Amino acid sequence: MKSLIRAAAGSFAARSGALSAFERAARGALAVLCYHRVLPEAERARYHTPDLVVTPETLRAHCRILAERYTVAPLGTALAAWQRGEVSDRPLVAITFDDGYRDNMRYAAPILRAHGLRATFYVIAGLVDTDEQPWYDIVGAAFGPAPQEDSATGPADAAAALEKAKRLAPAERAAWVAALRSEPASRVRDDDLIMTSGQIRSLADEGHEIGSHSMTHPLLTQCADDALATEMGASRERLSAIAGRAVTGLCYPNGDHDSRVRRAAAAAGYAYAAALDPGLNDRRTADVFALRRWFIAQGRLADSRGAPSDALLRMELSGLSRRLFGRA
Repeated sequence: MKSLIRAAAGSFAARSGALSAFERAARGALAVLCYHRVLPEAERARYHTPDLVVTPETLRAHCRILAERYTVAPLGTALAAWQRGEVSDRPLVAITFDDGYRDNMRYAAPILRAHGLRATFYVIAGLVDTDEQPWYDIVGAAFGPAPQEDSATGPADAAAALEKAKRLAPAERAAWVAALRSEPASRVRDDDLIMTSGQIRSLADEGHEIGSHSMTHPLLTQCADDALATEMGASRERLSAIAGRAVTGLCYPNGDHDSRVRRAAAAAGYAYAAALDPGLNDRRTADVFALRRWFIAQGRLADSRGAPSDALLRMELSGLSRRLFGRA
C-alpha cells in the first residue's frame, strides 16, 4: 500500500509541476546520495539487509536521470564548488557509496562510466586486500536475510541481531563476532569482500574520489579517544597511499557522530565528513563535518510495478518526498 501511495504521489507531482518547482527551489543546495551495495536481484534478496542493496538495473536508471537533469560530481569536488558559491542551472548532486565492496567495482563503476558520472567511494581501509568481511556481514549472515519492505512478519533475526551488536560495547561486539566467525559458514564470494588496492587505485585514476570509512567500521561514538584517532588517522594515511592522492573525505560508520567525533575528524586532517542524517545541505546551516545525505533504498523509489521511478528519485533529491511523507 505504501508503495502505491508513493507511486501515485510521484506521478501527480511530476504532472502538476510541483516537482519542478521544488527542484528550482533546491538549486542552491547540495544533495548527496548514499548507496551501499550493487547486486543482481537474486543476490539482493538473499542479503541480510536488502535495503542496503540496489540492483544494476536500478542504479542504471538512477544514473540516466542524474546525467540528464543534474550536475553530478564526487562529494569533495561538489562541496568545494558549492562552498565557492558556484551555481549551476541544474541542481548539484554528489553520488556516494559506503563500505567499498568489490561489487561496486564490478557493477557500479561500469554504469557510472557509461553515463559519464564520477562518484565517491568510502572504503573500510583495514579490510583492503584481505579475505575478511565487515563485522556486520558476519552477524547478518549468521542470522539470515531480512524480510522485504512492507512485510507484516516483523523484524527478521538478522535485523534484531545487528541492532543488538550495535548496542554492545566495542570489546563485547568484537568477542561476539569472533565467536560467530568461528562457526561453519557458507563460502564468501568475491563481491562480498572489500576492494583490493588495485581496484581502489583504478577508481581514483578514473576520476572517482576515494574517501575513508574508518579502519574497521566501529561505531565511532563508542570509541575511546586513542582508538578514535587510529580509526580516522590510520585509514586516511593508508587510503591516501593506495589511491596515490590525498584522501580528504570521511564517512561516519553507521552515520554515528557527536561533537567529539567531529573534532577528531578535523584533527585527523579531513576536510569534510558525511553522516546519514537525511536532507539537503543548505549554505546557511550546513556543517561540513556532518553533511546530510539521502539514503537510497530501492523499494522506496520504485513505481507500482516495482520499476525504478524517475519522479520518486527526483522527489527524494529535491526534498519533496520528505515534505510529503515526513521522512527521508
